[in-house]
Amino acid sequence: HMGLVMMGFSTLTRVGLTGAGVQMFSHGVMTALFFAAVGMVYDRAHTRDIPRLGGMVKPMPLVAVAFIIGGLVSMGMPGFSGFVAEFPIFMGIWQVRPLVAIIAAISIIVTAAYIMLVIRRVFFGSMPAEFEGHIGPVAVQDKVALVFLCVIMIGLGLFPSLMVPWVQTGVQHLLSLLGGA
Repeated sequence: HMGLVMMGFSTLTRVGLTGAGVQMFSHGVMTALFFAAVGMVYDRAHTRDIPRLGGMVKPMPLVAVAFIIGGLVSMGMPGFSGFVAEFPIFMGIWQVRPLVAIIAAISIIVTAAYIMLVIRRVFFGSMPAEFEGHIGPVAVQDKVALVFLCVIMIGLGLFPSLMVPWVQTGVQHLLSLLGGA
């Protein structure tokens, strides 16, 4: 994701720079959500070893939903902050280097495959016997944090005007300093 930020910056186009600015924020929120969700799984299972996990959706449904939302953001799906960030970056890359845009778009496929694999292995399937009945509930404050982060990512995805104009103001100033439009 930070590679996409760098590509957006390198375009020196209004659209690419705007996407890069939004991506920095979106990535920060998404990363916070992923670390929180992984931490919640670890606190209960005492492992981050993906092959040892499974079936975590049953004892931790909100964690699973939050992780899936983070995955959709990571994949750049419409309706989520990742799309608001990544689509303009790819448009900016397309304006200056169409072939690079096509090659970079492959990263979306790789990201989607990896995220879906992690979701399936950690949250779905059967829970290993060693965890049956030993996975405790998620604390209320943890649930509030997950919901808060999800609301930010969905809110920005559905209402990009909450952030994009602010980023565009900075981008316009940057381009004027660089002698651009």
